Amino acid sequence: MTTLTSSATFSIGDATTVIEQADIVILPVASVGQGRGRLVHPVLGTYDYLHAPDEWTNLDGDVIISPIWSSSKTLSGSSNTLWMGDIRDTVVEEKWTGALSASLTHLRALLAMWQMPPDPAADYVEWWPSYANALGYKVLLIALEVGGQAISLNYVARQGWVAAPITLRLKIAERI
Repeated sequence: MTTLTSSATFSIGDATTVIEQADIVILPVASVGQGRGRLVHPVLGTYDYLHAPDEWTNLDGDVIISPIWSSSKTLSGSSNTLWMGDIRDTVVEEKWTGALSASLTHLRALLAMWQMPPDPAADYVEWWPSYANALGYKVLLIALEVGGQAISLNYVARQGWVAAPITLRLKIAERI
């Protein structure tokens, strides 16, 4: 196990020397994923991605939660506040970016889950980004784009492939 050591000396008037020590356990990040990804819809069932995404945003060993900053104008300038974010504020994107980014079957499975959202008061879609980590999340599928806009297909789709980039946006509700 790796040991981290840090020390510092502070001069405080004529005070006696005090030594403080604290043990901190540093846990490893969740294991690196080897899969392609999975969505579990409460009605439609489980879909194992046919292709892992080429890029993903706000995800590494866990979702990346950004801090929240707020500023309010005051009489003498402004008041700034910064605090830790919450997992429910995080939006993750998965992108399939290749020239033939994914099969039409893959897009249709994502479309079905996006077009039939479960009631968040009752249930969520489960998302398992097994290509990046071993964790699971309850999510809302908030956007699906092909070609950077609404679902835009062309003649290549008749051969079973999507020629434009696919982007799926997921809002994290909680960790499973």
